[in-house]
Amino acid sequence: MKLEVLGCAGGIGGHQRFTTCLWLDNDILLDAGTGITNLDIERLVGIDHIFITHAHLDHVAGLALLVDAVRGKRVGPVTVHASEDVISGLRKHLFNWVLWPDFSTIPSADDPVLQWAPFKPGATIEIKGRHITSYPVNHTRGSVAYHAHNGTAGVLFSGDMSSTPALWNALAGDSRLRKVIVDCSFPNAECELADKSMHFCPQSLIADIHAMSHSIEFLIYHLKPGQENQIMEELQAAGVDRPFTALKTGDIFLF
Repeated sequence: MKLEVLGCAGGIGGHQRFTTCLWLDNDILLDAGTGITNLDIERLVGIDHIFITHAHLDHVAGLALLVDAVRGKRVGPVTVHASEDVISGLRKHLFNWVLWPDFSTIPSADDPVLQWAPFKPGATIEIKGRHITSYPVNHTRGSVAYHAHNGTAGVLFSGDMSSTPALWNALAGDSRLRKVIVDCSFPNAECELADKSMHFCPQSLIADIHAMSHSIEFLIYHLKPGQENQIMEELQAAGVDRPFTALKTGDIFLF
């Protein structure tokens, strides 16, 4: 199983220039931010499944552009997996014929470019030997993290989140978990803003993951532009022997 980072920024203009999009093998995306623009049309056509963590624009802008780009170039619809709340929000506020056409009815309702696949958080979806389990997290309504693995090894992608002890409790003893890609958006000086917007800062992230094995590498994403160095320095200073690494576009992980 191969995971490639197409985008991981918490905004524009910083160290990383593309927002969240992770490419699993050749046919699955985890979120669909502007990082999707790193793929050419041949690779876009090969994407069959997209798992969305939540409906914020920096995680779904590429979804709107993808379904337009692949229309008429592939057989069958692109399947979008997300919680019922997230799908409801996308249908109401994005694919509503105001911001973007409803591609679940284009070219027709019987032969659409996009099909919705709502799940209840906690469900596991198996696709050609890849198992993707969703876990509810504290962010916007219906937000989830995804644990993707091949039965032997894999990665947890938190999406955007704030303190969610149940997530770490569920995965603390899972021997398949090798890496965690986790949000840490703000420095400690902006902890109130982090709490209000339901994101982590270094002190809240470290407190939340205290029960996790120190052998698991934590890869930090969604760093706010212009504050990347400060956030990583605060994490590394307070994390003792826990490995923290800033995620980068172009990173590739094999499981």
